[in-house]
Formats: sequence, C-alpha cells, structure tokens
Amino acid sequence: MKVAIIEDEVPARQQLISLLKKLRDDIVVVNESTSVKDAVAFLQETPVVDLLFMDIQLNDGLSFEIFKKATVSCPVIFTTAFDQYMLDAFRQNGIDYLLKPLKKADLAQAFTKLEKLKSHFSSDIVDALRSVQEEQSGFKKRFVAKKGISFKSVPVDEIQYFFSEHKVSFLVNREGEKLILDKPLADIEADLDPATFFRINRKYIAAISAIESYRSFEKGKLSVQLTPAPREEIVVSQEKASVFKGWMEK
Repeated sequence: MKVAIIEDEVPARQQLISLLKKLRDDIVVVNESTSVKDAVAFLQETPVVDLLFMDIQLNDGLSFEIFKKATVSCPVIFTTAFDQYMLDAFRQNGIDYLLKPLKKADLAQAFTKLEKLKSHFSSDIVDALRSVQEEQSGFKKRFVAKKGISFKSVPVDEIQYFFSEHKVSFLVNREGEKLILDKPLADIEADLDPATFFRINRKYIAAISAIESYRSFEKGKLSVQLTPAPREEIVVSQEKASVFKGWMEK
C-alpha cells in the first residue's frame, strides 16, 4: 500500500510513521509533504497513491486548498488537533477524522473502515471516489465563446487549447476554429480539470489531446508542438519543465 503523508509538524509525522509500521508491514510511505504547495506539486507529478494522511492546518494554509489545485482521487484520513473541520473533511475524500495525539487503536479502526469500504463497493474504492469527485468537482463542461456576432457553446472535450493575445482570451477547437472568451486565462484555468489541461506558460493552456510532442529547448526549457499548430513557438520554462513531464506521464 503506497501512502503519502501531508503534515508540517515533524514529531506528528514521525509518530504517524511509527504507528503505521507497527500496524502493517505492507505500507510504503512514498512522500512526506509539509505544505499545501509541496503537496500540490507531489500530486500533480505522481500517479495516484492508495491512501493519503492529511493534517488540516499546514504552514501555508488549510489542506482543503489542495483539493482545489490538484486531483485527489484516493481516500484521505485527516489528522488534526482541531475538531471544527470535520464536516469540511468529509465533504472531500475523507473516510476518517483522527484527533491528535494519534492513538494506535484509532488508526487501526480507520484501516478497518477502509477495508470495509473496499469490500462494500463492487468496484475499487479509488474508482468510486474518483467518480464522485468528477461529479462534484465543479469543473466546466462547456464554454460559451464568441465568433463574429454569434455565440457558441463549446464542450470542453472539443477544446484543444486556450491562449491570450493582446489581453483577449481565445479558445481553439479540434477543427482549428478560434473563438473569443470574455474571461482572463487565470479564471479559465480555475474552471478546468488539471488532469486534462496544463498551464504551459503565461499565454497558453493546453489539453493533453492537443500536445503532439515536445522536445528539449535552450537552458532546460521545453518546446511544445500543439495541434492545430499556433503561429508561434510554445515554450515551457525551465522551472515548469519537470512538472510538465510528470503531468504528461499521468
């Protein structure tokens, strides 16, 4: 069982790992994140893990922000010293809510609950949670865009990429049509599923289906070939290159 831990307190993290080792010998801790930022980066780059342990109050915000910025498609056991976040926790992928200091008996009970949920669903619990998350994600399924004096509803799965030019936002569909949107790219990005769309740079957001190939570019950057082909070269910065490669492998 691949487990990731999101916890900013070193003693709490060490205690959790110690308890996990005592409870089960099949657990591998594949990541230890200490902030919302680190957790989001890990979840964007790494295939789905089997279980997440997540503290709620991290050093750069509440862990609920993670669900807005990355796809979390596995069960989550929340660990916290506060009980006021319980309702919010179960609105996410929470299957249990453990108060600190953690007790071995409570952790064992949480694993029992996890196994019962697995046996209850006819399909794997990860698939069940992913399905629920997709239904409740709030990601847009279509955009209303303008072409000439007419407006058109465009399904998201027909959009290849979005781009900005002279402070105007556009979408390009599979047929190569370019339509105008009345939102800045930052707002458009917030409406998109990050598993399907990637913010390549300041000007472009591309769907995975639009990326024909990519190659190494100067100083650690990447040059991305999109389809339909835009009029300019699309470059991923050195800082985002590794994140982009990880996203392409999901």
